[in-house]
Amino acid sequence: MGYHPRIESRTLGSFLTTRTRNSALWFINNRRLEDDILGYAAKFSDRYKVQLFGLAIEGNHIQGPALFPQGNRSSFMRDLNSCVARAVPKYVSGHPGGGLWERRYSAEFLPADSDIEDRFFYTVLQPVQDGLVERISDYPGYNCFHDAVHGVERRFKVVRWGEYNAAKRNNSKVRVADFTESVTLKYQRLPGYEDLTRGEYAKMMYAKLEERRSQIVNERHAAGRGFMGRAALLRQRPGALPINTKKSTINSHRPRVLSASNERRAHCKAWYFSVYWRYKEASQQYRNGELNVEFPEGTYRPYIPAHVGAQAAAPP
Repeated sequence: MGYHPRIESRTLGSFLTTRTRNSALWFINNRRLEDDILGYAAKFSDRYKVQLFGLAIEGNHIQGPALFPQGNRSSFMRDLNSCVARAVPKYVSGHPGGGLWERRYSAEFLPADSDIEDRFFYTVLQPVQDGLVERISDYPGYNCFHDAVHGVERRFKVVRWGEYNAAKRNNSKVRVADFTESVTLKYQRLPGYEDLTRGEYAKMMYAKLEERRSQIVNERHAAGRGFMGRAALLRQRPGALPINTKKSTINSHRPRVLSASNERRAHCKAWYFSVYWRYKEASQQYRNGELNVEFPEGTYRPYIPAHVGAQAAAPP
């Protein structure tokens, strides 16, 4: 099926996933790297006014549901993935260098509040679903559930490495501390529960978590599958390849919409393709030299060589 065009939405949630090359486990057993990733997630969530509902850093991928009221998902993902790619070689001595990510990030629309909620629990229960641990409290890495449910705001320090390196070229005595800023990672409460008190919300969310967790555990045991356990996870080495992992190619099916409702899914896909065909028409006109053509909201102009643009803009 290949990659479908990126279309932004200010009102629809997105489920975002980026996976490492060859699914290598670069994000394990490394608290400093983990804090760096969370810090950058905090920095760019604030910069781009993102409503982040959850975030998972599990072994070989980063994912979570979010809403982009400013219509700037691409900018957020560009900056976050770029910073993570630079952080891994810095904190993982065995990283060979080169590209970190397998391919560009995946983004599926979440058309309703219940779809965002479903992806939130999918995110926090990843270690259980993947057969790593029976309870998320046993997972040695970061899990956002407690922070998201209780409204915990975590502080991290991030370095503006670009500015620091530029300054260091002219002054070898510059300090990293002078280019370090403090950021706050905070999660948005799931939509639809704004009227609940914090205690009521937490009680409900823990009950929902346990219901889903128990179902996953029971299904795995019924199928004769167990769990790795915390001790085995702590013995894993960064960069190792997982025994089992989700793999896809450029032609693999990638859903545009994630929803339990066939009606919502069909409605959202109809909207997507209406924008898509208008984008295709505008792109063709743009490539033919009509540089003032109007593109539908949520889409971006395609690249054209500079000399083509200059020719189109030249007076007759």
